[in-house]
Amino acid sequence: MKNNFNTKQILVFTNDAGASAYIASIISNESKLFNWTVYAISNSPATKELDKYNIPYNKFLFLNEVSEIIKKKQPDIILYGTGWLNFNVIIKENSQKYNIKTIALIDHWANYKRRFSKNVLPDAIIVMDDAAQKIALDTFNSEVDIFKIKNYYLQNISNSYSLKKNNKKDFVVFISEPTKEDPLDFNAVEYDLLTDILKKFDKVIIRLHPTESKNKYNKVTSSYPKSIIKVVESSEEDLATTLSKSKLTIGIGSTALYVSFLLGIKTISYIPNRYKLPTIPLPQKYNLTNLEDLSSIDFSNSIRENVNSEALPFHQMLNYLLRSKN
Repeated sequence: MKNNFNTKQILVFTNDAGASAYIASIISNESKLFNWTVYAISNSPATKELDKYNIPYNKFLFLNEVSEIIKKKQPDIILYGTGWLNFNVIIKENSQKYNIKTIALIDHWANYKRRFSKNVLPDAIIVMDDAAQKIALDTFNSEVDIFKIKNYYLQNISNSYSLKKNNKKDFVVFISEPTKEDPLDFNAVEYDLLTDILKKFDKVIIRLHPTESKNKYNKVTSSYPKSIIKVVESSEEDLATTLSKSKLTIGIGSTALYVSFLLGIKTISYIPNRYKLPTIPLPQKYNLTNLEDLSSIDFSNSIRENVNSEALPFHQMLNYLLRSKN
């Protein structure tokens, strides 16, 4: 292990869109404080997020490559996003061989136990807001250090959104996300959700999840030829630009939906027939099972969390972790 804080080597593994967006924002804001080496699964959502920030990265295809990468690099820290099958176990087994500290980033508010197969935990977990911190503390009960760090991702979006505030807000924005493994399963709830939106509004932007294809909703949208419908891929337009056109944002449970709420936009989590419980920390009145209830909602005086209140910059968190573990 190296003693100079500014020469710490951080090895990053990333794959999913949500965690990758947060990790890319951390690297972008603290690029000069550490020596970063990034690996992303080939053609994964992570590569798109890293490209947005012009962050150089290496590609790999299979999890069995991870052991050799760690052996070759032998960094001081491994930072990774959660949710990969058995990935946390591979990281733990190899990091212990070389006395490497591990940090896992949780980017959402659901399935915390399932993110760590066999209950194999890292040295620290980092989260981005109070709700996630509380869930993590309740779930892991002092088994692992948990830190709320500065949300650079939200800060970047907020700054960009502020520059676009004067845009005309006359669209309803639908934040899409897949609810079933098969992308062609037309029984998935997001198709019903979009249909309900198009029945009620005639100017709609569909912002696709990074894993969704541009033509996913063609069958639904073709039934509304008189409506103005725009389909936006996350790689072609940043979230701040999409939300700058929104008079109302509707989705299920994505991080982008919570960002909309934090930016002060009228925001609804709509889950028809309550096929699942809401997962994002919106006020209860903004969780709907019937879109007809929208007219009765009072959007005024909603308290929005300052997610960066009492949050540590990444480098301060890391300094604290390394000192406490010595």
